Amino acid sequence: MGAQEATTERAAAARADAPAQGSRLPAWTRTAAKSFNRLASSKLARTMVTVAILVIAALLIRGELKTSKFSDVTRAMAATPPWALAACVGLTVGTYLCEAVLEWHVLKFIGKPLKLGRTLLAASAASALSIAMGFGIASGTAARLRFYAFAKLTAADVAKVTALVSGALFLAGLGALGLSGFGGLSTIGRILHWPSWAVAALSAVLLAAVPGWFLLLRRFRGKDPDAMDGKARAITLACGLGNWLFQGAAMFVLAAHHLSDFPGFFAAFTLASLFGSAVGVPADLGVLEAAVMGSGSLGSAHQAAAALVLYRLIFQVIPMILALLVMGGRQLGKLVRR
Repeated sequence: MGAQEATTERAAAARADAPAQGSRLPAWTRTAAKSFNRLASSKLARTMVTVAILVIAALLIRGELKTSKFSDVTRAMAATPPWALAACVGLTVGTYLCEAVLEWHVLKFIGKPLKLGRTLLAASAASALSIAMGFGIASGTAARLRFYAFAKLTAADVAKVTALVSGALFLAGLGALGLSGFGGLSTIGRILHWPSWAVAALSAVLLAAVPGWFLLLRRFRGKDPDAMDGKARAITLACGLGNWLFQGAAMFVLAAHHLSDFPGFFAAFTLASLFGSAVGVPADLGVLEAAVMGSGSLGSAHQAAAALVLYRLIFQVIPMILALLVMGGRQLGKLVRR
């Protein structure tokens, strides 16, 4: 009886390892896919890719700044008009507010509704920390687990929220990139050395990816589907697009450059941010600088560098410090209550 069971188990294992009947993929493609999955899940491989990207970006930035001095950058920062700084602060607030509203709708969709004010605080703090940490969904999940502890969300709930919010923002980013293409066909064509029709075709393909948000919602099947009706879906997509537009405008106003240069700048900004997020570069460090400076849409290299430094300070560093203070305050409160 035991020998028969062993034979049956070996046969089952052989069937599991054998390619599925009707599969048209050759064996080498399955082997390559498994190897790629192992490589993508390796921390060492991700770290090596990140370091390589940072080195390449550093070389590109050095090439852009070779004719500029550090004093040129500091003078450009000092010359930034107060209204531009105030506008950057306002647009930064608008960015985090858009993401909070998106997250608020997602929480309702999965059956874990919260007050908008509490969602705004938790989502903004988690977003600020996950941007600084990089590695997208992983860091976003870890940060949200910390900041949504008060709501008693399970790890599965937080993972679902992070996946939906990240998916919505990524698809909205593709849509924003497509809109920037249509808004600056000649400008972007000049930067890429492409004809206008090629820029328009690529923009149309990017916009066609946006309805994937509806497929994503169907894939996750929230506990309260009515919370994501047609109106809510439109609002979440609008918040995703607003998030990207406000982000880009927050940097653009710091250079106080010509408005006609915004489409080209925004395309470079969005593409760099999407790429940096996809490969897990913390805060898109280096990638964003290389893309924005290389596009030439913020004026000279030292003007672009000044805008980048101020942007990172206002949009990333200050929110991250506030998030850490909130986290520290909560931990201190727990210790006091004990």
